[in-house]
Amino acid sequence: MGQARCRGRLMFHWQLLVSSVLLVANVAFASAETSGRYLLGPQDRVMIRVYDLRRNTGEAYSWAALNGEFSVGADGSVSLPLIGRIQASGGTPNDLADMIGKSVKETADLAETPAASVEVAKYRPFYVTGAVQQPGKYEYQPNLSVLQAISTAQGLVRAADLRLVQREVVTAGGDLRTLATERISLEAKQSRLEAEISSRDGVTFSDSLRAQSGNSKADQAMRGERLIFEARRNGLKAEIAALEQLKANYRQELVALDAKAKSLDRQIDLIRRELEVVNDLVAKGLTITPRKLAAEQSQASYETNRLDVQVANLRAQQSLSQAERDIIELQARFRKEALSDAAETRLKLDQNEERARTAESLVSNAEAQMLGADGLSEMLTPNYEILRFTGAGSATWRAQEEDLVEPGDVVRVTISRQKNGVRGEAEIPVRTRRVSERNQIDPSVSSSANDSGSALRASQEKAAQKRP
Repeated sequence: MGQARCRGRLMFHWQLLVSSVLLVANVAFASAETSGRYLLGPQDRVMIRVYDLRRNTGEAYSWAALNGEFSVGADGSVSLPLIGRIQASGGTPNDLADMIGKSVKETADLAETPAASVEVAKYRPFYVTGAVQQPGKYEYQPNLSVLQAISTAQGLVRAADLRLVQREVVTAGGDLRTLATERISLEAKQSRLEAEISSRDGVTFSDSLRAQSGNSKADQAMRGERLIFEARRNGLKAEIAALEQLKANYRQELVALDAKAKSLDRQIDLIRRELEVVNDLVAKGLTITPRKLAAEQSQASYETNRLDVQVANLRAQQSLSQAERDIIELQARFRKEALSDAAETRLKLDQNEERARTAESLVSNAEAQMLGADGLSEMLTPNYEILRFTGAGSATWRAQEEDLVEPGDVVRVTISRQKNGVRGEAEIPVRTRRVSERNQIDPSVSSSANDSGSALRASQEKAAQKRP
């Protein structure tokens, strides 16, 4: 009877001890997940304690091999002595504790399930990148907000020498304005060259140039290129017209030479007939020989003139062909120059775009370091994004300073500049990406990520309302 009473007291004290241990573990775990159910993941370190009550002796037995600190591996499991690997990723510490107790019971063939407790000893890190002083990986702390995460990374990026950064902004801004003016001129020139290459009657400027109508620089560039186009086109037409007139003159010369040749042919035919008559008269002794010689000389003279006319005709035809070739060469040279200038202009436009991109980057980087400067803080706005990885993929959304960060999150910080009096940039939509081609992300991932952020903010508001 006394032994039964003693055993009952031991049982009561053991239950009290186990309850106290579990209460302490639950309190510690609750402090780590005040914002909701914390889900374990790779790189988490957990403290595991497993106890068992030996009813025959009334003593608490500690499973020393299972008691200690363990890491969640890359595959999401915890490797434990005796019972092997247990999947932890995606479950809560309580879920892991339940699985450990059941595994110990099955492995050791126990009558009752041992009492197991799991608490997070060290959370997996979070990451901060972008416009901060020290981007990198940091140790997570419970209830970590975006603003606290930025503070952990030494705050937003800022310059050591503000005056030097201001000079960089002014210099890069001047380069941007110069490059913008140069680009307007190059685009206008490119439109003019395209009109010359296509042999159009006028210059058709690009939509981007026409959109800047009213800008003095754009209007001046377009007006100048129109004048150049008209001058070059009129010059080409004048040269071609001169060559066409030269061709007409050569054709008239050919017509005159042809008429002269026909006239000489008739005279040569007449002198031949006369020479035949003279020869008959000389043969009959009715005329003297000198008359025959005079007729032969006249025939030779007319034939010589006929050869001169043929030579002149060939030269006129050659000159006509040369004039036609000159027109073709003139048009080809004009088009070749336009093509060469167009290629050079395209190259300059590409170089201009690259230099402008570099200058914009310099301005953005310099302005990002001017946060806190007088008159500049209102022009620059930090933007926060949270990239959260899930089992199916990842989700990204715009965050606020008070939003809570979870272990493994990536906090990205960017600096935007006001445009036309509007602060910041457009809202960043939720983006989802595939982890692999075989593993498509469920569309619910992004919404669940947003819902989790909203739930965190809602829980914070409720907690703030309960505070005195």
